[in-house]
Amino acid sequence: MKQVAALIVALLVIGKAQAQIATPVVLPSQMCCGYFFVPVTLAVRDGETAEARTLWFLYDTGASASYVDPDSLERVSGQRLASGVRASFGEVTTGTLRLNGLRARVRDLDHLSIALGREIDGILEFDAFEDVLLTLDYAAREMRVVSGELPRPDNVTIFEADGPDMRPWIPVGFPGGERRRLLIDSGAALSSVVLRNIARYDTVEPPRATGASVRFSVVEPRSSARMSGDLRIGDHELEQPVIQSTPESELIGGAVMRHFSWTFDQRRERVQVLRNDPSVPIRFAPLITHGLVLVPEGDGMRVATVIANSPASDAGVETGDFITHFNGSEMRTRNCDLGGEPPATLDLDLIRDGEAMALRLTLYALVD
Repeated sequence: MKQVAALIVALLVIGKAQAQIATPVVLPSQMCCGYFFVPVTLAVRDGETAEARTLWFLYDTGASASYVDPDSLERVSGQRLASGVRASFGEVTTGTLRLNGLRARVRDLDHLSIALGREIDGILEFDAFEDVLLTLDYAAREMRVVSGELPRPDNVTIFEADGPDMRPWIPVGFPGGERRRLLIDSGAALSSVVLRNIARYDTVEPPRATGASVRFSVVEPRSSARMSGDLRIGDHELEQPVIQSTPESELIGGAVMRHFSWTFDQRRERVQVLRNDPSVPIRFAPLITHGLVLVPEGDGMRVATVIANSPASDAGVETGDFITHFNGSEMRTRNCDLGGEPPATLDLDLIRDGEAMALRLTLYALVD
């Protein structure tokens, strides 16, 4: 089932013998818009700096394979590999840890960098840390690794994470007593719960178009609605989450994950879920968005669809417009911070029929 059998053969290794990591090691990760990024540094050559040999990989628990952008790979290695080729990195480091056996398939990721507003050199698959316990601590904004194993599942804090593939899946309780396994997907950082056929669920209002999800070069239109009832993970209630549609894997994303710390025992297919603050209810804010379906193109975004009755349609944005800036920032260099109150407006710089224009969108909730 694994497309890459062992991405990281061992951490802190001599040859191929794994050393024990007795004390948790904090990886030098960064967070951007709810996504974890990990630096991977190739061996530094004479006359070069570590920074010049470093790639930043987005760690994605929903990914079953790893990828590296050809431009990024050429920048650090001097080699240009064709799309689809699997690159072998040999020994690399992330902070004080040495990683052996890192391999990633070459694929253009420019469109994802544009969509996120930060350069993405690569995507690191879920089982990259299969020889250790990996913790994604959202409250601390940390990734940690340590040797060991999780106890047997108790369905309170420890859960079986097995499912239809090697990625992590967790049982989720639905209204009416139904239980299904959903993918734990840190790569869906802005989503709460993503389900197929959302029209079959009881919702406060009928599902409506709200945007799209970019998966490599494929743009998936998304509809959303707020559930009338609650979902459950163990003893934890997810109060009336905003659900989104998908034709693919059903999942919980970052809007759920950020309420917990997640420790993955990948070899034993177990996950520990610890709530940040049990006294704080897990609630989901209204879905405030611009109402645009955007396709990355060059250094900007092309408007593929303007959703009816949305801030974008109110402001007069048209299909085919080419957006160059959000709030004065180029599309590749937008703000990574998710904190604070949602903005009240969004300023767009765009090109229409060869002419530059500026439009201001007054933002409001498409799903209350």
